Amino acid sequence: MARVFRDEDADLSYLDNRTIAILGYGNQGRSQALNLRDSGATVIVGSREDSSAERGRADGFEVVGAVEAVERAQILFLLLPDEVQPEAYTRIESHLNPGDVLVFAHGYNIFHGFITPHEGLDVLLLAPRMIGHGVRTTYLEGQGFPSLIAVDQDASGEALQRVLALAKGIGSTRMGAILSSFEEETVVDLFAEHLAPLYAFRRYITALAAAGYDPWVAMLEFYASGESVETGKAYVEKGLWGQITSHSRTSQYGQEVTGRLTLQQERAEMERLDRMIEYIRSGHFGREWTLEQQAGEPTLHAIRRRNLEHPLQREERTLYELLGRTGTNG
Repeated sequence: MARVFRDEDADLSYLDNRTIAILGYGNQGRSQALNLRDSGATVIVGSREDSSAERGRADGFEVVGAVEAVERAQILFLLLPDEVQPEAYTRIESHLNPGDVLVFAHGYNIFHGFITPHEGLDVLLLAPRMIGHGVRTTYLEGQGFPSLIAVDQDASGEALQRVLALAKGIGSTRMGAILSSFEEETVVDLFAEHLAPLYAFRRYITALAAAGYDPWVAMLEFYASGESVETGKAYVEKGLWGQITSHSRTSQYGQEVTGRLTLQQERAEMERLDRMIEYIRSGHFGREWTLEQQAGEPTLHAIRRRNLEHPLQREERTLYELLGRTGTNG
């Protein structure tokens, strides 16, 4: 089983006399920067002059250009979107010094080889399992949140101690920093995204509508009412099977007994999932997504247009208007 580190395992002194630069002052970058500063670290923001720079200054940070931030810092958080990180790294690579620390929140570009740091750097993974807003609020509440941590390069001989100090600085060791790897974090994260329930929910609603039931009622059941948010909280608090007692006995029987796949169906589904894991692990998905970006993302745009033109999307818009919700896409 994975090793879990907590506050007593981490030493913030590994951040003493070091400047941390945050490149990518978005939801994650902002929350991590604020938490690190509140933990006593010296933090600057590297950004071009845009809304992120304005927000950084409003939060009281010194904001400088990316190159200057890299030159002044000994620890660099590269928190830009995955697709722009490789180009950004080529612009700053020559300004990194031996002994510097390069920190990622997602293993994607390192695992797939789109970024290859030089050997003199510590290359670390600090990947919160929490949305950006939650990284900040749980820190302020004293609760913290779990993160995955990993070391890809240990040039200093102190890389693990450094990532633990950073994990403590953002508040993660309060709940637990879990030792992982760049590969594991990437494959599991992408696998979960590829299993997003968008198409499954649409199939369920389509099946009910074809059987003569109102799609609005089906949408409310699966997601539109907000009940699923409370169910999600129960998963977090009680666990996957522990939360089952929050439901009626009728619901429990439906979920645990009639919801099961047959042995043949289970094997077929596991074979499908195995193929999906290999599609990610082999690098096929990473290469495909890179080519898609280079072409201007025509497939993504075409499929999104098709999804937004689906008849159920029109039904959803009407339902949401009746519910007083105005933030739907399409």
